[in-house]
Amino acid sequence: MIGDIPYIPGLRSLSAAYDAFVVDLWGVVYEEQRLCFGVFNALSQLSDEGKKVVFLSNSPMRSADMIKTLERMGIKRHLYHGVLTAGEVVYHELRRRIDPFFTNLGRKCFHIGPESCWQPYADLGYVPVSNIDEADFIFVTGTMGAQDSLEKYEPFFRVCLSRRLPMVCACPDSFVLKDGVPYMAAGALAAQYQKVGGSVFWRGKPDSSVFLYCVEGLDVDKSRVAVIGDCVQTDIYGANLAGLDALFIAGGIHAKELGINRGQQPDADRVRSLLGQHNCTAKAVLPAFVW
Repeated sequence: MIGDIPYIPGLRSLSAAYDAFVVDLWGVVYEEQRLCFGVFNALSQLSDEGKKVVFLSNSPMRSADMIKTLERMGIKRHLYHGVLTAGEVVYHELRRRIDPFFTNLGRKCFHIGPESCWQPYADLGYVPVSNIDEADFIFVTGTMGAQDSLEKYEPFFRVCLSRRLPMVCACPDSFVLKDGVPYMAAGALAAQYQKVGGSVFWRGKPDSSVFLYCVEGLDVDKSRVAVIGDCVQTDIYGANLAGLDALFIAGGIHAKELGINRGQQPDADRVRSLLGQHNCTAKAVLPAFVW
């Protein structure tokens, strides 16, 4: 036990309690195009037991592109029910322009992020510009590498605020792990821009709507669905907001903070403190996404 939260070495002892799982990807299923240890076996066992798995990611990629990425890593389509990415949700918001945020949004955008992250949106009729003075809005899909920092964006944000430019964020994660090192992600820029007074649109975890959208397509009672994730701010908090059970993977993005390596049991007080900082709770704690 971790306080009043049970510590479970794997999914085997929990699978009977649930019919479906909404599972995070980066840090739980894979890191840097490599499957995490035990993932393939866990997915195979869940599939054999007839459990439905939906992957929910804050990636700016389209869902179809994520399916191809999983295929390349050996995760075949029969092992899961579906995929939903933040990028997919934002893509359709930009296409439909129904939300009031998009009604009067111009077509010229200043893109922040790798060029490859722009390509999934290139067919929508928006025009990327290199001069912020020509932009109608800021479109954030990522950051510019390990040396990027919020301080570098302060002068840029001042210009954006002076022009009252709105921001669209296609990746709500504030940071991601790469080879065990945390890197600033697009969500950190969006949060900072919002903090200094900017108008920001973002979809993805921890927004409860994306969790509930996943559940709606499962034909499973909500009480029989659990969310599996390693990020307290997005996965666990979002599951709580959606009224879903949360299973916290301790050996993911918070492993260093908890003083453990993947597969190790964390200290109960550290877990309680981490969850408490974000006003959320978990149904159980697991070392990793293993059977």
